[in-house]
Amino acid sequence: MVKKFFGIFSLTLACTLLGVVNRFENVEAACDPTVCQPPKCFCPSVNPPGGLPLEKTPQFCLLTFDDSVQPDTLKVANSLIGKRTNPNGCPIRATYYVSIQYTDFSLVTQWYAAGNEVADHTMTHPQDPFDDEIIGCKKALNAFAGIPNGKIAGWRSPFLNWQPKTFDIIAQQGSLYDSSTTALIDDATWPYTMDYGLYNDCWRGFCNTTIHPGLFEIPMAAIIDDKGTPHLMDPHLDGTPDVVKGWLQSNFQRHAQQGKTPFGLFLHPAHLYQVPGTPLAPGATDPALNLAMLEEFLDWAIAQPDTWFVTSQQLLEWMQNPVPADQLKTYAPFSCEVPKIGKEICNGLDDNGNGQIDEGLLENCNFNTVVWNTCYGCPSENPSLANPVPSGGDRYHVPTTCDTVWWDPIANQCLCQDANCAYTDLSKPVGIVGENNTVGGSNGNTNPGQPNGNKTSSITSLNTVNTMNLIPSFIIASIFMQWIF
Repeated sequence: MVKKFFGIFSLTLACTLLGVVNRFENVEAACDPTVCQPPKCFCPSVNPPGGLPLEKTPQFCLLTFDDSVQPDTLKVANSLIGKRTNPNGCPIRATYYVSIQYTDFSLVTQWYAAGNEVADHTMTHPQDPFDDEIIGCKKALNAFAGIPNGKIAGWRSPFLNWQPKTFDIIAQQGSLYDSSTTALIDDATWPYTMDYGLYNDCWRGFCNTTIHPGLFEIPMAAIIDDKGTPHLMDPHLDGTPDVVKGWLQSNFQRHAQQGKTPFGLFLHPAHLYQVPGTPLAPGATDPALNLAMLEEFLDWAIAQPDTWFVTSQQLLEWMQNPVPADQLKTYAPFSCEVPKIGKEICNGLDDNGNGQIDEGLLENCNFNTVVWNTCYGCPSENPSLANPVPSGGDRYHVPTTCDTVWWDPIANQCLCQDANCAYTDLSKPVGIVGENNTVGGSNGNTNPGQPNGNKTSSITSLNTVNTMNLIPSFIIASIFMQWIF
């Protein structure tokens, strides 16, 4: 049963002021925009990139989801995307920070094939992840969901409990960005690179030790209520639906006025559906009412001028080559072309147009208490922290020269044969960072001529799910944190 506990951890005024002083002295003042220049370097700023005037700057929104991907969690995510579209007529896009434990990899493949982003959120969702958690997750997503390594570009720390070593690991793995730090109002900036360290959460005292040139930080801006209290992940848990919708709308408008800085809605889908047969906790709002409220807010937000819901990668791509809002309808990175294959292959899409995805092609991997589906063949054992990519199986992993939607893992063939559809993986090889790394097995990028089975985590009822997977991140690191047990 899901129960909700709130812990409020107040910081002294001295610590808060010290954090603000450290932030401005160590990062903002140190970042010289005449030296730190796009597209490789960005100073923290509320001003739109590329010198665009406010009236020509799009209002970007980030819709993100955390933790395992199961039928019910994906249903929630897809219902929020629904039939909602960006101004170019393409479906709105979102980012899912995936933790491997309890995940059905075939659903991750579907999420990615639909044009959304898949990001790294560890193998087992620990409080303090080492390199094996980070690298293992990326390997498993590549091997069993078929996500090219070069497209797994983002990271979010479980519980938002980042440490300096976290950034060391993801930087060494060639990640494009982190999105684990929290922001209030004055530090709710556009994404920036960590060439001069962090600009957010500096009260922790680590900002000047987190220097990683070129590594983006996408701050998670809190929702500030009418009393000035911040709410970060799952704000719908902190008030009645009508009240929370008012918070969301007023914060959206604040971002629109404050340099069009990206507005974020950061959610755990597990909180937005009711487990059958499980009564509501005393005083809790029916998840269906919260979900309906969020859908109403999304409809309102999409109706605002020049509003785009994009993935984190899409946002950063636009920042590196800013295009005025009135030109975005023909902006290629925001297009939504679907591969025309003509026959059904196991790639997360309905290729033959009969309304079914990968029908008759998925393999069901049953390890007694752990069951999941995949396009890529069942391994000899369930993926684990010690061995995230076990050997076995009779299907072929995505090679570094083909994208998921064009790859036939049964025929061992890339159905994209020209430059218009080709994808080249330019990411760094996924590998061991430090001596504590215990990742075993093959990496996800096997030679397409060598079968290597894939099978992934489980579709587990939340009645039996590890409660660690249900614990969201800090509501706001500098004010208070909310845990779900």
